[in-house]
Amino acid sequence: MYGAVAAEHLKTPRNLGKLDDADGVGTVDDPDSETLLTIYLKLRARPDGRRVVEAAQFRAFGCGGCIITGSVATELAIGRPVEELVALDGAAINRAIEDGLPPDQRYCAELAARALHMASDEAARRV
Repeated sequence: MYGAVAAEHLKTPRNLGKLDDADGVGTVDDPDSETLLTIYLKLRARPDGRRVVEAAQFRAFGCGGCIITGSVATELAIGRPVEELVALDGAAINRAIEDGLPPDQRYCAELAARALHMASDEAARRV
């Protein structure tokens, strides 16, 4: 059902849970799929002044695909400058898991990307 990368993220999700001191929070509540996905971001300033994602966590209520894509999205975000997160779209998340989701769960990557973008937009406004 799942590819190797996806199965590993489902078995051992990375960055699972709430980040209490988050600089940005993005929540997508999709009633059509009965999925709720929240991504939390904590930023830090580098010596050059750019703000990068220091920590990212997620919570998901939905199918396994949403747990997988939430896990992968947070891993992709950590260490990146906040302004680069816009490039992490659903296609990038699907590539990172080597297209290891079944077709009926690939929408989860788009939901994770939306939550990530919402969190990064909120964090970017907090200066």
